[in-house]
Amino acid sequence: MEKSKTEIENIILDFLKEHGENYFTCALATCWDNQPRNTPVDARNDGLTMYFSADLGGKIENIKRNPNVCLAVFIPIGKGNMKNARGLQMWGHAHIITRKEDPAEFEKAFRIIKLNEISMLTHNVPFPEEAKPKVTIVKIVPDKISYFDATGEKPVKYLWESP
Repeated sequence: MEKSKTEIENIILDFLKEHGENYFTCALATCWDNQPRNTPVDARNDGLTMYFSADLGGKIENIKRNPNVCLAVFIPIGKGNMKNARGLQMWGHAHIITRKEDPAEFEKAFRIIKLNEISMLTHNVPFPEEAKPKVTIVKIVPDKISYFDATGEKPVKYLWESP
């Protein structure tokens, strides 16, 4: 049975919620000058938009030169058994966010990524205010998402595209 765009979007949102509560890690693909780069990142969603903090380096340089990216978000399946694979590919545009250039968007992304909670877990203190200016956040706004689920009787694939 054919699914509506709203139904597909809700399936994707449910998947992103589950992923964000349990896994976080995704694979970010960037490219510049015909040289692809794939980097693991811990991303969280706000609707269909994804956010992650990033160290300066190759992925940021690639995004500055070419903001077209692909983010793979998946549930680990173990031992290569694709019969229980679930995940998506998100093609979109990456935006680099810093506190200096966009304080409101930075604070929103900071909360979505839960950097205070992460700092509490790893260092037993909230994220230091004086360190915020050094943080770089990447926001990915999707143009297209392909979702795949092989956990049922018959594998399903849904395509969502931005209006």
